[in-house]
Amino acid sequence: MVNKTNTNQEQFNAFLISVLKKSFCSSGIELNEALVGEFGVTPQYARQILKRSVEKERIKSSAPHMFGTGQYVYFLSKENLNLSNVLKICKKYRPPIYRLLELMRMNGGIVSIYEALKITSTPIKKNSAKISLLSDIEYILTELSIIYRKKDENSVEYLILYEQNQKLSSPVENQKISDHYNKMVTDCTLLPDVLRWLINSNIIGNSQPIYRNKKTPGRGAVQNNLVWDAYGYTKATGINPSLAVKSDNTEKQTLVVLDVVLSSDYTNIYLDAFVERIQHNRHSTKGDSRKILPIVVYKSASQLVVNTLGKLGIIAFDINSIFGTKIVDILLKTQNLVQLINDPEDIEKEISNILKTISNAGQEDALRDLKGTLFEFLMYPLIVNLYPQTHIERGKILSSETVDETGETTIERYEYDYIVVNNNPPELIFIELKGYNSGATIPLGDRNTKSSLKWFFRRTLPFGIKQYDRYIKEGKVGKGVYITSANFYPDGHDFIATINKSKLKPLQLEAGYERQSLIKLLTERGFNNEVKIIEKFYTKETES
Repeated sequence: MVNKTNTNQEQFNAFLISVLKKSFCSSGIELNEALVGEFGVTPQYARQILKRSVEKERIKSSAPHMFGTGQYVYFLSKENLNLSNVLKICKKYRPPIYRLLELMRMNGGIVSIYEALKITSTPIKKNSAKISLLSDIEYILTELSIIYRKKDENSVEYLILYEQNQKLSSPVENQKISDHYNKMVTDCTLLPDVLRWLINSNIIGNSQPIYRNKKTPGRGAVQNNLVWDAYGYTKATGINPSLAVKSDNTEKQTLVVLDVVLSSDYTNIYLDAFVERIQHNRHSTKGDSRKILPIVVYKSASQLVVNTLGKLGIIAFDINSIFGTKIVDILLKTQNLVQLINDPEDIEKEISNILKTISNAGQEDALRDLKGTLFEFLMYPLIVNLYPQTHIERGKILSSETVDETGETTIERYEYDYIVVNNNPPELIFIELKGYNSGATIPLGDRNTKSSLKWFFRRTLPFGIKQYDRYIKEGKVGKGVYITSANFYPDGHDFIATINKSKLKPLQLEAGYERQSLIKLLTERGFNNEVKIIEKFYTKETES
C-alpha cells in the first residue's frame, strides 16, 4: 500500500486517467472508491484528489450537470459532452435520457413531447423527489446544445436534435415535423379498432377505454400522472375467488395499459420505458400494489424482445395476428394518402385499393374506424370542388381552458374533420364526416350524445365558431354541415330541415347529407367513382 503523503497529485492523475481510458466515464462515487482501494486514502481525501484533477484539467467533470443519483460524471480531458458521449454516459447512468436520445436518433432527430414523456417514463407533474420530470431532462440537454423545442401548426410540440451545433433550417425542420406527425398518426390510427377487438375478446371491459386519438396524436391517455397509448379496466379474473360480477367499480378491477408502436420496430427502449411506467404506477398507491394487465401491440419486433415480453408476463400481439397479414401494407398506404391529398384521381384510386384489401382480408367490421378515416379522405376532393381557391383546414383540434373558483382547470377540446374559410360568400363552414355502412343510422341525440346530430350542431359547432371569432369579427358567418354514408332517423330528418331554415345552413350546401342525398350530390358534381366506392365498400344490411 502506498502512503498518501509520499504520493503526489500526478500519480493520482495518472491513475484516474488510466481508469477513464478503460471505462470512458465514471461517477464520482466510483472514482472515489477506486482511489481509496488503490492508494488507501480516506474518502474525504479522495474527493480532494478528484477536485484537484479537474482543476488542473487532467480530467473533466460533467458539472453542473448530474447523471445518476445526484452524481457528477468524469471523463478524459479531450472529450466533450456532445451527443455521442452523452449517449454513452446516459446508457450507464441515466437510462431515461439514453432512451430519449436513442429514440430521437431512430426517428431521424425528432420526437414529440408526448413520445418523450413515454420513453423517459416521467410523470406529468412532480410527485416524488426521486423521479425527474421531462422538463429536468430537457433543461440538461438544452444547456448542452443537444436539443431544442419546436411547436407545429397543430400545437404539437417536439424536441429536435441540433445538427452540427446548429438548429435546423426552417424548410428542413418543417419537413421533419410533417413526416414525424404522419408517423404518429400511423401509431394510433388503429387504436379504436384494436380496443374494439380486445373488448370483443373480453380482455378489456366495455367501459369506454381512453386512448390516443389519431386527430390528436400529440396527446395520450393520462392515468395516475403517467401517459399511455390507451388504458381501460377489465373484470376478467380467470379462476379467482373474486368473481368478475363482483368487480362493479374500477377500484376492484384490473387496470389495463397499452403500448402500441406501428410506425417502427418495437425495440428494447420501448419495452424498458413501458416496464418502468408500469412499476411507477404499481407502487404509486398506498397499501397493496395495484393490479395491472400490460399489453403491447407491435408491427415488428426482434425475437429477443418478444422473448423478453414473455418472460416479463406482458401480453403481446403482433398486429398481423389481429387484423391479418395485409394490415401493415394498409397502414402504409393510408399514411401515404396525405401526400396525395391534392390529387383527386390518385387519392380516389388509392382509397379504393385500400378498401378492396380490407374487404378481401375479411376485416371490414374489425377495421371500422380505419374505414371512417378513409371516408374523410374520400370526401376531400368533393369539398375542394365545392369550395375552390379557399382555405381548407383538415383534422383540426380546437380547445379552451377554464379555471373555476377553486382554481381547478378544465380543458374542453373537440376535433373537426374539415373547416372551410370561404370569402365569397363570407362563410366559416365546419364539416363533420361519418363514414359508416348503409345499415347504420345516426341518432338525433342531444348535446351530450357523441356522434349524434345534436352533439355536432348544438355542442361542437358553436364551440368551433366561438374559437374562430377572429373570422366572425371579419364578417364571416359560422355554418355547419353533417355528411354521412349512413342514414338519419325521421326525427333527424326533421332536425336537419329545421337547421336548413336557420343561419347555420351554408349558401351552397344543405346542413345535412345522409346516404342517398350524399350519393345524389356526388353524382351531380361528377364524382361517379366515389359513388361506386361508397356503394361497394360502405354497404351492409345492419350495423350496431
